[in-house]
Amino acid sequence: MVDEEPRYGWDMTTIPTSQVQYVTEACDNIEAWDPAVDEAECIDRIRALAIGKSRFEAALARETADLARRRTQAEADQGILKADRGKGLGAEIALARKESPARGAGHLNLARALTTDLPHTFHAMQKGLITEEHAQGIVQETAWLSPKDRREVDVMLVDRFGTLGPRKLRAEARAHAQRLDAAGAVEHFKRAVGNRRVGVRPAPDGMSYLTATLPTQQAVGVYSTLHRDASTMVGTGKTEDRDGQPRTRDQIMADFLVERVTGQQSAAAVPAEVQLVMTPETLCGWDDTPAWLSGHGPIPAPVVRHWLADEAMVAFIRRVFTEPNTGQLVSLESRAREFPSGLRKKFVLRDDICRTPYCEAPIKEFDHIHPVWAGGKTVWENGSGLCAGCNQTKENRGWEHRGNAQFLRITTPTGHHHTVAAPPVLPGRDLDPEPP
Repeated sequence: MVDEEPRYGWDMTTIPTSQVQYVTEACDNIEAWDPAVDEAECIDRIRALAIGKSRFEAALARETADLARRRTQAEADQGILKADRGKGLGAEIALARKESPARGAGHLNLARALTTDLPHTFHAMQKGLITEEHAQGIVQETAWLSPKDRREVDVMLVDRFGTLGPRKLRAEARAHAQRLDAAGAVEHFKRAVGNRRVGVRPAPDGMSYLTATLPTQQAVGVYSTLHRDASTMVGTGKTEDRDGQPRTRDQIMADFLVERVTGQQSAAAVPAEVQLVMTPETLCGWDDTPAWLSGHGPIPAPVVRHWLADEAMVAFIRRVFTEPNTGQLVSLESRAREFPSGLRKKFVLRDDICRTPYCEAPIKEFDHIHPVWAGGKTVWENGSGLCAGCNQTKENRGWEHRGNAQFLRITTPTGHHHTVAAPPVLPGRDLDPEPP
């Protein structure tokens, strides 16, 4: 579908400006530093680099705000409705920064707030007194205020810059905001309750973070109940799991949470369908190539075999066919008769997470690279697994996706290209092993 050889990564050939060269040379000079003469100089360098990092973050915010202003003005000159201006800009910024679209949108909001309503906060970043984390806290805690009240909070915090950590500075910003607009604070709290949600994301060592954003009294109530019941079990000395292994209070709390949410008698017996990829050798115990849990990452081979040995586990085995030299997915044995269902399973196995570079959100939608309305076919070579946000961003003005089963190339409105290759279906496997 695409003839040219893809270049993976970010194509910077369109911006050989003197400013970009200056930044590159400055970074090169830092890398060329001679070793410090003693520990004191190491600390001095760390401090200087931390200040420089804050100043770079301020410069990033300035350039981001300038980009937003230019894009908005250009689209206004084209007669585009105000509500439609700047769509996809956060995702475009995210690609340039090698971050997720959600983070890109956050950087865009930060830049706009700092350069319009929070000049003192912005100046503190430029001087290295506060970090981007400090500034993000102030922006978020004042987002619901009027511009006038927001600027007043900005003034009230001037003497606190450089003396407080991000959490404390954020709390003081919230206190000032609530005092300036008590009625608005109540409405803001009510809207926040409407944003309660539960999420899951990968954690190190084959674990995951299960997070719940709840009203404070509910969150504290859940935690206190788990802590109380686990402490009672520890007090009775009955801490063993069903395998006879002793458990700490924290481990018991985690098991209680799983058992009570799912209704299972044992945390290990929770029913769930997951895509777990492994070699036949790993399954049979002849090899220790890690398995791969779609959307979460590698799992040690012995751990996977322990999972499968659980008498409560029900497993269905499906053969996956890969290209010998690259490990990329070629085909998938399917028990289903409905072709689109099998195709979606292939996309999940190949892409693992949203295919957009740096996004890392779970796959929610299955997109035609070449749109159906333009003649694109519903075939393996023309599909991508994307999150809902990236699928919507693709439809904005100036965006283009091109590619096939081996790679995806995204072109943004500024003409920059971001290309990602399809990874091996089982990363970490030796694709060219030595003969026995």
